[in-house]
Amino acid sequence: MSAAAFDALAAGYDGDFTHSLVGAAQRRVVWDVLDDCLCLHGRTLAVLELNCGTGEDALHMARAGHRVVATDVSGEMLRVARGKFECSGLGHRLQTQLLDVQALASGEVRAQDLGGPFDLVFSNFGGLNCLSPEVLQDLAAPLAACLAPQGQVIAVVMPRLCLWESAWALLHLQPRRAARRWRGGPVSARLGDAQPPLSVWYHGVADMQRALGSHFQRERVRPVGLAVPPSYLEPLARRAPRWLALMERLDRRWLTAAWGACLSDHALIQWRRR
Repeated sequence: MSAAAFDALAAGYDGDFTHSLVGAAQRRVVWDVLDDCLCLHGRTLAVLELNCGTGEDALHMARAGHRVVATDVSGEMLRVARGKFECSGLGHRLQTQLLDVQALASGEVRAQDLGGPFDLVFSNFGGLNCLSPEVLQDLAAPLAACLAPQGQVIAVVMPRLCLWESAWALLHLQPRRAARRWRGGPVSARLGDAQPPLSVWYHGVADMQRALGSHFQRERVRPVGLAVPPSYLEPLARRAPRWLALMERLDRRWLTAAWGACLSDHALIQWRRR
């Protein structure tokens, strides 16, 4: 992962994505599942968040009473997150730690270094798409080591096909963009004009199961962004907010079947440690 690329995005990330109409709509779909998982236990949980960004999800979990160790490869993202945590008055439930997930996968960082064991490991909005399939497979055992018995993992990743993306690209006569996810990667992605491109892999549900299935039992799969479009269509959403609200209702109430995760902008997958 490139810390510099994400450092450059940190100052504007909340304005560009977190507080955008599309970003907020997709996040609420994720929170439906996350809140269900957190409430099911009926007690305070210890959560490890990988690729926490500016800390929006960590803050949400802390507000629900849980203890969160929020990690990211970007020091600037963590700086923004700490500012939020301090303003919230929930700093006693929130801890930040600089972490490249590849170091966890390689064994350079050990589970005990992160303050576990944890009841839940959570990674949102494609953080794990910066890892190759081989590194993901190496990550399975260290993730299991981070968790208490019967601990869970919730990962939200970008799958190999997004209907919205392919249809929109084909409509605009961009066949290469329409097909960019299909082979899985690596795909060169540029996060900012001044930053070098990153390698991104698109991990379908089957890909994630091959990587983690030896240590985890899959419990739930759900689409995120099947009706709600990808975030780069924010201008379209702003022109038609009532339409976006309808798309969000569809995603949250009706388009919840596992098959939709193969066609959506993101796929949410939940596992339990074996």
